[in-house]
Amino acid sequence: MLTLKIIKFYVGIVMKITTDKKKSLKSKPVLKEDYNAKTNANKEFKTALTESEEKYEAFFENSMDAILLTSPDGRIHSANPAACKLFERSEEEICRIGRNGIADITDKHLEDAIKERAASGRYFGELILIKKSGEKFPAEISTSVFPSAERGQLTTMIIRDITKHKIAETKLKVSEAEYRSLFENSIMGISQSYPEGGKRINNAYAEMYGYPDIETMLTEVSDDTEKLFSNPDDRIKVLETLEKEGYMPPTEFELNRRNGEKFWAIVASKQVKDNSGKMLYLQAEHFDITRRKKLEKEMYSASLYARSLIEASLDPLVTINIDGKITDVNIATEQITGIKRGKLIGTDFADYFTDPDKARDGYRTVFKNGIVKNFPLSILHTSRREIDVLYSATLFKNESGEIQGVFAAAHDVTELKEFEEELRKSKELLEKLNQHLVEVRENERNQIALNLHDDLGQKLTAINLDIVWLKSRIGVQSKTVKEKFEEMSSMIKETIESIKKTSAFLRPAILFDLGLVPAIKSQLVNFEKQTGIKCNFYFRPEEFLLEDRLSLILYRILQESLTNIARHSGASTADVNLYVLKNKVELIIKDDGIGIKKNKIISLKSMGIAGINERVKSVNGKIAISGVHGSGTMIRVVIPLLKVKTND
Repeated sequence: MLTLKIIKFYVGIVMKITTDKKKSLKSKPVLKEDYNAKTNANKEFKTALTESEEKYEAFFENSMDAILLTSPDGRIHSANPAACKLFERSEEEICRIGRNGIADITDKHLEDAIKERAASGRYFGELILIKKSGEKFPAEISTSVFPSAERGQLTTMIIRDITKHKIAETKLKVSEAEYRSLFENSIMGISQSYPEGGKRINNAYAEMYGYPDIETMLTEVSDDTEKLFSNPDDRIKVLETLEKEGYMPPTEFELNRRNGEKFWAIVASKQVKDNSGKMLYLQAEHFDITRRKKLEKEMYSASLYARSLIEASLDPLVTINIDGKITDVNIATEQITGIKRGKLIGTDFADYFTDPDKARDGYRTVFKNGIVKNFPLSILHTSRREIDVLYSATLFKNESGEIQGVFAAAHDVTELKEFEEELRKSKELLEKLNQHLVEVRENERNQIALNLHDDLGQKLTAINLDIVWLKSRIGVQSKTVKEKFEEMSSMIKETIESIKKTSAFLRPAILFDLGLVPAIKSQLVNFEKQTGIKCNFYFRPEEFLLEDRLSLILYRILQESLTNIARHSGASTADVNLYVLKNKVELIIKDDGIGIKKNKIISLKSMGIAGINERVKSVNGKIAISGVHGSGTMIRVVIPLLKVKTND
């Protein structure tokens, strides 16, 4: 429009000067003075006209807008460079278009525009124009008619490409549509309050407050939003904050639904202003967090319960981050270290152990294996008292599965160690007592055996001799009496033999008189006769003799083993191997029976095995008992030698 005014201004000047010149020539006679004045005026007119033409030509040539000079019949007389660039044609091409040539650059006939221009002398509107390449573009067109001395009337057509403007308009419409869709379909409740009054809300806002639709809420609530807040002072704080700051950050509020039910929401609000700073409306966004609040309450209750369990624990519990720093402890940890929670948190966990390096090794093991159980450490109390503990630890992670650190529990084993020490001492005492009882029992056996053999045996022998003497003095006629004496003599002999066997069992004289090897041989011969189980004996070397106590222990082990073979194995063969070396003696007894079961080996009811174990322990020996089903049982006894005597 500004360009059109400038053109009309310059054209008006030219027309006025021409008209004034014609009037002056007709109204007065020509005098010399008048002639000179007119000559000067004519020069001024030519000068003004030249300047006007130069200015118009400069404007025409340098205008950013496309300019066409056309006749009322549609012919194009001139086109400026901007028009040539816009239509992708030279000025000659544009001027050759012809009367109806305008139709070649627009997709709409200009008949209506020409009529409007003829009636009013001007036209302003939008048309779709076409470039030489065929590309269409929207344009804003402004025309104005002015008289021409040579062509009668001419039309100045100023054309401005409004493609960018149209794109911007389209984007604005799309943006408005997107905003409208976002506003209406958002799951977040949105409200807009205007300074002049009135309110705009979306469906989510109405539903959040328990209203069936937007219209109902606007009708019932109107501008009285105070009833929406459970605490009226909250609304006052919101308005004061908006007035002072222009916005209110997300804040939790307790609000009222239509039916009076309370609910919680996060509310954020702000003043929306235009470019000049004028406030357009207040906008508030609501997000219902009632469910989250309920979950938070439940989680808080669960957290309190878990915390109560942690604090109630008698064992020290501690959480350690990935940097080895303490993040939390319970009361038991404070008590075992003598340090308050506040001072413990943030410090290196290893500093509270007597061996920090060992503590760090355990910590690294948790990260390597994921868990550590019963890791022995000693905590150093502030009183310098050392407390033995067993640490168990595992990794803990966040919801994403990322490792956050280590959760560790320590169990004070001070009392347990004291109990174990007492138990150890008691066990040692029992073992010594058992050894003493074994020795006492063997001594008693020896004494009984001696009494049976020396006293009772001798007396029975004497009685038997007396019976023989009496028998020789009884006459032939007393046959019955003689038979009776023979029976008595036979019984006394059997009794004497039984006493010898009992005495030999209680105190194997062959063991003390001839040594372990002859005693084992004799025992195996008797065992084979009694049970029918074939016995094989291998020994090495024969020239060594063991002390009596050790020989007796090995002999008793053999006796107990043979008894078990006879009772339980179902064997047909038994092998006995004896190895006497410089530093140890080894006895191996093996059968080919059914094989002892593992539970029998460790059973407390297996008194025979228990007796063997006790005898072996009494001389610091070791015993191994193994059985394979269908392949028999093997007992292997190894006893260290303190001293060994020879036949020399």
